[in-house]
Amino acid sequence: MGVHGLTTYLREHRRALSSTVKLGSPSPDRVSIVVDGWSFIYAISTNNSSLPWVYGGEYHEFKRAAKAIVEAWLRVGLDIHFVFDGAYPDLKFPTLVTRLGQSHIQPGLLFFRTSVVSRSTPRSLAETWMLPPLSYSVCINALKEVQETTTFLHLHFADEEGDPYAVELAGRVGGYVVGNDSDFVILNSEGYLGYIPIDEMVWEAPSLEETPAVDDDDADFQIVRKPKFNRKPPVPMGIHPPETGDLKLHLTAYSPTKLSTHLNLPVTLLPLLGALVGNDFSSESETHRRRLQNLFFERTLSLTQRIDHAAAVVRSILTPSQNRRKAKHEVGSVMDLIDKTVNALMARHLTSMGSGEIEQIINGVVEATLQYAIPRTDPHDEPLWPTEICALHMPSTCSLLPIVSRRLLEQLRAVDEEDQALLEIRQALIHAYRKGSLSPKVMDSLNTSSSWPRPFLEHPDVENVNRSIGRPIRAWIYSILDDAVGLPDPPTAPEEDPTDSVQSDEEEEDPDELIDVVESDSEQEDVDYLAPLKGELNRLQGPEDESEATEPPPSITSSHPRERTSPAIVAEYIRRGTRVAAEDVEVPSLQSLLQSVDLEDFSEEGSAHLLLRQEDDRFTVLLRALKSDTPAVRALSPIELAPVLAVRWTALMLFQRSEETGSKERARERWAPIEARCWLATFHAAHTELPQLDLSSVTVADRNIQLMAQMLVALECIDQLAQVLFLEQRVPSPAHLLSGKRFHALLNNPDALVDLDDLDRLWAAVGEDFAPGVFQEQKTKKVKKKKGSSDAMPATNGYGRQKQYNSAGTRKAQNQSFFALLDSEAM
Repeated sequence: MGVHGLTTYLREHRRALSSTVKLGSPSPDRVSIVVDGWSFIYAISTNNSSLPWVYGGEYHEFKRAAKAIVEAWLRVGLDIHFVFDGAYPDLKFPTLVTRLGQSHIQPGLLFFRTSVVSRSTPRSLAETWMLPPLSYSVCINALKEVQETTTFLHLHFADEEGDPYAVELAGRVGGYVVGNDSDFVILNSEGYLGYIPIDEMVWEAPSLEETPAVDDDDADFQIVRKPKFNRKPPVPMGIHPPETGDLKLHLTAYSPTKLSTHLNLPVTLLPLLGALVGNDFSSESETHRRRLQNLFFERTLSLTQRIDHAAAVVRSILTPSQNRRKAKHEVGSVMDLIDKTVNALMARHLTSMGSGEIEQIINGVVEATLQYAIPRTDPHDEPLWPTEICALHMPSTCSLLPIVSRRLLEQLRAVDEEDQALLEIRQALIHAYRKGSLSPKVMDSLNTSSSWPRPFLEHPDVENVNRSIGRPIRAWIYSILDDAVGLPDPPTAPEEDPTDSVQSDEEEEDPDELIDVVESDSEQEDVDYLAPLKGELNRLQGPEDESEATEPPPSITSSHPRERTSPAIVAEYIRRGTRVAAEDVEVPSLQSLLQSVDLEDFSEEGSAHLLLRQEDDRFTVLLRALKSDTPAVRALSPIELAPVLAVRWTALMLFQRSEETGSKERARERWAPIEARCWLATFHAAHTELPQLDLSSVTVADRNIQLMAQMLVALECIDQLAQVLFLEQRVPSPAHLLSGKRFHALLNNPDALVDLDDLDRLWAAVGEDFAPGVFQEQKTKKVKKKKGSSDAMPATNGYGRQKQYNSAGTRKAQNQSFFALLDSEAM
């Protein structure tokens, strides 16, 4: 992630570019750090052998590890600010598609195309590793629990891209940024101390100097083993803290100032360097990126050599040779510098390129550079939270506010008066997002009309579970958000992209006509780019006009909402075969959805907005949307709801698919009762030992992988629907109790299930009001009856095990009321 080759460059020049910070416990002075949340999640998941990924996630262990790390950081004197990314900017979409393909789709293909024996080896599992999808919600849950015990832990959720937000926050608090992204050494703000790679945060554990003395009551001597003369130094640890009371932490910090000094460039030009070398925003695709890099650099140059070469070219333009005429090479503006630098890097290819193509490349560099722009801090601003809307920005400059204000602006334009109900809804959504009760994935649909369901391990030859299981729930989410604050308008009539026309096979024979088409489009883009360059990119050198520098972004001052003439469209980026592709989903109106679940009165004229209704009304909408509004489901406690809702929804969706197609293959996809009971018992196993359950070696079966993939998608979508309906407390996420390994082990050995009254009660809630055939019929082996045996069959518990009765004829209840324990923990 970040600037291509910069991480390696920093390590190769560590002595010149870094400094070391040493912390120990107890520490009287607090050191402020801003932690990139996703870097933290990945660091925990990839550096912990107790977190096998292939089963779907060991979330209870993940939570324990996250809390242990943060609590250890607090003990050595760190003041911690976590920052999580907001909605993805559309400029990053090509990079995201490429990354998802490389990190999830290709590993999944490799896993299922490898033999069962080979794919289970540690090496194969390491090569196909992917992040379990519920890690984010479990991390937030863990951090909130620690936050209740200290005042030195803070959670922030960025307006959009998290990197600039984190660096700006670090400048406000006078601290470092901890992460795994080299962009943090390119970004800069006043008061920012530097970038600490999370894998260079090293714990120091004291080595074992002496073995404990052996006491012997029958002897007059004690055996003491002295350490060897050349004993080993203290053993360095990774991000996970050692189990000792004497903690010492070593941090390696890289400063943007030291990097700029090393490259002999102004620190304000590091963003331009990052855009030239290549970053997450500088390419439309992987092919385009490689082509662009081949235009800029010789193929023989390594990634680190390209950094030095690009810096040398920028220096040569800033300080031209004395033999050249000054007027010809004088740089008059940042745009002029970018223009001259791009032309200098492509000097070998200029004769074979048209002016329009060169202009397009320059504009791409401008866009990639703009992503590093951070507003200057007003010395009169409050350090943090000037308003409840944003921790860093005033409402006029906060980029989050416009994306949740479309419906309000439409209403204001129509009647020239603010609707208090819409204002209340907007404030509630902002508040929920800022405190971590609204997933950033939900904000993608509001920002760019896109959705990025995270894929996980699933069989590549069957339909994607994010489409079959998750899409109907997400449709409710889109519709509720569109009714509450408004989704972006769908695109107008499609127009031919001039760039595509240049690259298409049906090119015009007249080259001049093609150049004119590209150049006219570039001239129009110049107007769009030059305007923000005055207010944003010129900050790299300092604003010439103070009024221009403080002008609000055009997105806030020039918004002109219009009445929508067609339904909203959300592009879902999901797996399609062996790649990630966008699928347009037409968002149904909330009125039609409410009518489909017999709640027409909720959408009548003059009725209250759905999000402003009583909690019971919103809870009813959730249950109806999930086809689970039954007395038994309503009687469940909050922590019991999501597991039951997830398995009900999944079983029903698969049953409907099999009924619609009538194929035997679809019928075999349905869940069996034993599988559903194993799912319910998985959450019980988080608190109760199951003696018959062997977790030392759990086989991974293809069907079990698919069952887990379905449940992960169902849980995540139900959690997001509950968040949008402000039902986080009524329907809390149980992800932190989930163990994928236990679920697989129970599926492999259902005899380990313990007879529980609670499990029977939950199973009754799962099957209530279901038509026959939703679950597969239980297959039982035919047993020949012995002579003289009774015709009566022993009573079973619905999944092949004989019920146990005591002398009084009542069933034995073992470990009853385990969900009461879960309730007490969730409170």
